Amino acid sequence: METQLVRALVCLVVLLSAGVVRAAEAPETPRSRTVLLLGDSLIVTSFGEHLETLLNEQPGIRAVRRAKSSTGLSRPDFFDWMAVGREEVERHRPDVVVVIMGGNDGQGLTDGKGKAQVQWGASGWTSAYRQRVDTFLELLAAPGRKILWVALPVTGLKNFERKLGVIRPLLREAVAAREDSVHLDTKPFFTDAKGGMLKEARVDGFPKPMRLKMDDGVHFTLAGGRYFASRVFPSVIALLEASEDEPSVPGEPPSMEPAVCREGDAVSEVPMTPVAFCSP
Repeated sequence: METQLVRALVCLVVLLSAGVVRAAEAPETPRSRTVLLLGDSLIVTSFGEHLETLLNEQPGIRAVRRAKSSTGLSRPDFFDWMAVGREEVERHRPDVVVVIMGGNDGQGLTDGKGKAQVQWGASGWTSAYRQRVDTFLELLAAPGRKILWVALPVTGLKNFERKLGVIRPLLREAVAAREDSVHLDTKPFFTDAKGGMLKEARVDGFPKPMRLKMDDGVHFTLAGGRYFASRVFPSVIALLEASEDEPSVPGEPPSMEPAVCREGDAVSEVPMTPVAFCSP
């Protein structure tokens, strides 16, 4: 009996040394991908909230938001997106950054202390604002990271659209100048079959066509935010898939601490009528 046991042990040692018997290897866990959402009240309210939810429902994707109403790149004395943007990308090291802002920027540019730099409508405003957009995009960038800049949706407000007619092209040109960035045109999402502005649409979770915008013409209803998020979502996923072939964003794994979203009290050019708020 002892001889048989010894022989069995010898055979087992031989098999192990030859690599015939191996412990089962645990499957490799895919690396979690992080999406950072940055912007004004459109990120604070239903659009940003639902886009964050859609992304977090996908396996291996973590989405976080940082948003503040009535903000943009014009008034760093009120809210400094340069500083906040740098802080957030360093904190979360995202694979994709989604940005929507600019609606509050049709005003004079100031420095961080509130000193006037260039007045709205002055000859140097467009070049100074474009420089701010370029600087913001550069500080968000990193090897392997993609940036999706979502164009401001049409509002139907004549005076407001005149300002956006200056701001939208500057944003589009700045984004188009970078290989790591994509500008998402949102006009097709809100244009009906006759070429007019889409006011109602069928939205998942609602039994009938729903109104998309609130009375101010700028902010989305709960259904409208869900509709808009569902249209932007595929572009975010496409950039995540494209970034898989890029070198990983350098640094330690991102903090799992949730992003900070705050709702501002400042008065904007257009009334702020929040639908949903980020968790503190």
